[in-house]
Amino acid sequence: MRKLYFLCFLFMLNGLFAQKKDKLYPVTIYEKAWQEKNSDVRLKLIKSIWLDDSTFEDPSASIKGAVALNNVINEFYKKVPDAVLTSGTKIVKDNYVTWEWKILDSKNKLVMAGRDFARLNGKGQVSKVIGFWDTEVTLSEADVLKNLEADNFKVVAKYYECLFKTRDFDTMATLIEDGAVYTQATGLPYGGNFVGYVEWKKMFEKSAEFFELQIEKEPVYFSDASKNEVIIYFTINCKSKKSGKTLSMPISEHFDLKNGKITAVRPFYYDTKQFAEFLKSKK
Repeated sequence: MRKLYFLCFLFMLNGLFAQKKDKLYPVTIYEKAWQEKNSDVRLKLIKSIWLDDSTFEDPSASIKGAVALNNVINEFYKKVPDAVLTSGTKIVKDNYVTWEWKILDSKNKLVMAGRDFARLNGKGQVSKVIGFWDTEVTLSEADVLKNLEADNFKVVAKYYECLFKTRDFDTMATLIEDGAVYTQATGLPYGGNFVGYVEWKKMFEKSAEFFELQIEKEPVYFSDASKNEVIIYFTINCKSKKSGKTLSMPISEHFDLKNGKITAVRPFYYDTKQFAEFLKSKK
């Protein structure tokens, strides 16, 4: 009889372990998704355990759906391309799972760490993941500057696109800090200091009265992330509306940024005097 009880106990224990193993399956796939650097392969993994209304939240993102989660992971690998993720023991209670994780770089240096909490739906899928970061584990100064530089480049590139290509001033407005200063050379017919987006737009409209512009050479980007500065160098080709003459000229623009927005712009013309005379000349 005791042997029978013991066998029943082993059977129940095995059943509990099997339930725990099955319950951890979606978390295992979730971790594999974070370790997969191929976007298409990763998306298939995510969709196998992620619902349309499944959510992911951490200090950097709050999103819903498989595609959105895949995009978050894509952006992560853009910033830390050599990341290696490791995780600790899983603790399971009802439909909740929690575990600690670490991110190391290719030199085995700790980049960041934290703890995730996952809520499962009991059907092999994840309903929600909330990630908490260990604030005492931070990126190195070099990595912080590298990420800042990449973010600043994106802001300036979007600004350049809005101004010179799409003429999308509504989107441009979202990139400019309140009170930002645009300094044009005083020798130009639209020169001076312009404060705030509204004044910037007036200046752009004023400049458009004098010339039509095309980009002859796309910009080259330079940066000093420690000073939150970006400099672009490009070449314009202008046609004067007064004289009909054309002029090709290199320009550099110096951007100051803060918290992901532009706070100042200072353009430098290869020959400001020549450009001013070109704009004012008549047939």
